[in-house]
Amino acid sequence: MKHCGKWQETLWLDVHGELSPQVRLEWEKHLEGCRPCYQERTQLLHLLKNVNEAMPDPSLSHEDADALYHAITGKMKEEHRGKARRRKSFFDGYIKPIHALAACCLLIVVFGWFGIKGFQQTTRIGTVSDLGVKEQLIATDMDLLQNLELLEEMDTLEKLDQVMEKGETTI
Repeated sequence: MKHCGKWQETLWLDVHGELSPQVRLEWEKHLEGCRPCYQERTQLLHLLKNVNEAMPDPSLSHEDADALYHAITGKMKEEHRGKARRRKSFFDGYIKPIHALAACCLLIVVFGWFGIKGFQQTTRIGTVSDLGVKEQLIATDMDLLQNLELLEEMDTLEKLDQVMEKGETTI
């Protein structure tokens, strides 16, 4: 197509039956007015017809077709695995769904336990009568130590009371 280079691709699409309806209308209008394009189209159609008659489409044996199918699908699977490896996140190999489920259940149990019991430390309140003799003495000694200041103040108050009763003004 020396005269109409912009129609070269359209010519090839036309002879192979691949033109869209819109482009086909424009192409047919062009062919009506351009004799060289019309002749080249006719020659190309005639050439393709002769080639198809002289050399029919090659057919594959059943084994060759299977081999070709397996080669193509194998290549596609390799590409798919390669893409999947690149998209794999850091945690895909380490955290499995069952591990995540177990961790969630554990958190629910822990927070449920502390929600029911509360975070404060529970202590058992007992009485002195619940303890044995030795424990009673230790408990009494502990009470004395804790209330030592109070006892010292009481001692001071007793001395003051004695002084006041005697009528002395000096301490």
